[in-house]
Amino acid sequence: MRRFRIVLLIAPLLLTLVLSATAAPRFTDVTAASGIKIAANTGVGGTNPHGVAVEDFNGDGLFDIIIVTFGKPHVRYFRNRGNLKFADVTRGSGLENFEGEGTGAAVADFDRDGILDVYLTSLRKGASRLYKGKGDGTFVDVSAKAGVLVQTARSCAWCDFDHDGYPDLYVTNPKGANHLFHNNRDGTFTDVAKKAGVDLADRHSLGCAFGDVDGDGWDDLFVTSYDSQVSALFKNMGDGTFRDVTAQAGLGRRASAVGCVFADVFNRGRLDLYVTTDSWLSGANYTEAQLRQMKHTVEPNVLYENNGNGTFKALTVPEPGYKTLSHDAVLEDLDHDGLVDLYVGVDAQSGNKWATSKGGNPLWTRVGTDWKEVGKAAGVKFEGNCVCVPAADFDNDGDLDLLLVNFYSNVVLYRNETNDSNWLRVRAVGNRSSRDGIGAKVYVYPENEPSKRVGFRQIQSGSGYGRCSPLEAHFGLGKKPTASYRVEVHFPGGKKRVVPDVKPGRILSVKEEDS
Repeated sequence: MRRFRIVLLIAPLLLTLVLSATAAPRFTDVTAASGIKIAANTGVGGTNPHGVAVEDFNGDGLFDIIIVTFGKPHVRYFRNRGNLKFADVTRGSGLENFEGEGTGAAVADFDRDGILDVYLTSLRKGASRLYKGKGDGTFVDVSAKAGVLVQTARSCAWCDFDHDGYPDLYVTNPKGANHLFHNNRDGTFTDVAKKAGVDLADRHSLGCAFGDVDGDGWDDLFVTSYDSQVSALFKNMGDGTFRDVTAQAGLGRRASAVGCVFADVFNRGRLDLYVTTDSWLSGANYTEAQLRQMKHTVEPNVLYENNGNGTFKALTVPEPGYKTLSHDAVLEDLDHDGLVDLYVGVDAQSGNKWATSKGGNPLWTRVGTDWKEVGKAAGVKFEGNCVCVPAADFDNDGDLDLLLVNFYSNVVLYRNETNDSNWLRVRAVGNRSSRDGIGAKVYVYPENEPSKRVGFRQIQSGSGYGRCSPLEAHFGLGKKPTASYRVEVHFPGGKKRVVPDVKPGRILSVKEEDS
């Protein structure tokens, strides 16, 4: 009888432990021990973080962080020391002269020397600048010589739009014409936005992203427009010009759009589009009826499914009626189940009192064909004014950690606790195409099932809003990965490399074939 009582006492305890284990967050906040701190005052009028670039700037195999801010100091540069520990190396890095209200960043090897460079955008009180990497984690300002000094800008993205092997730079301007800086291949650039047909001088432009949405081998361009305007999709014609195909693509929605992300959400080998929206005009406390009376739209974030014929279909999931003040979004497989998850940075701090984002950043994951919001359960339901949300494997354990860049508070670093080997990380190294792999398409197939695609990614520089994630493709392989995989990398210009017998849990670097 005594034994029976012991069993009865132990059984509920075991059940509690099991339930606790299954309900445990997938992420852990490791900010306090990380060494990442922006400033003592990140409140109103302080040093407000706004844009971010994540890459390995000193070649040690670890991802470093560059953050631009609205207040002094206008840039913070953190070197990854391993084990999710970072050191502030801003002083002496060459980035100290950046001034103004920093809004965005994008990384590329613009001069093909094998070293990554970075462009930082400034909204006002300074200028956007191009910094050439020196290979040791330091930089030199080459903005004036390169001809890319811009006084008013929001976001930026790199893309070799004409396939000459040198990445070009697109910069959005909320108060006038946007810029498309063509790389002259001699360290200088020429603004060809008007000639190329992508200047959008009549729009309030914020976010931008390049991606080959129609599969013709040329990267197209999407630009978000704010102030209840229509965003724009430009088809790359392959002759140095673009054509506005917004209306025929089904993307003619009027909204105060902010960020944009291309990703293969449904694993069909084509890029879908996610657009974030500031439904409430930066926290203006009007009701929906009042805003509509003022001729403004009150639209939710939207996921557009790529139909594969040059058109898109707006889906009611994953955020039906989710009207919020949203900024950046990241679409990656965060739990390695083989399906893309969606994490959105929202303003849950200063937004409109009628907005539905007061609960914090949503994390949407796939459950069969349905979407489920699991931010709180996953431990990432941060409440603040979150601008950028890059995902990167900061500790090289294979899963993607999350970095939250918050306008009115310090950065938050979440460690991903997936901790398995069901992943692949793929980097592309161009020869005739861009050295940095920008624009390369990466496909993964099981070795023993060559017709069954595991996933498709396109490597992009500059996406979402003010954010540049690492220049690589990350794949979750599902809960039961096979023994090996075939990796295909399609480089801009048509070259293809196939790497067979790739084991799970590898970081793979694929070089373009010589020609």
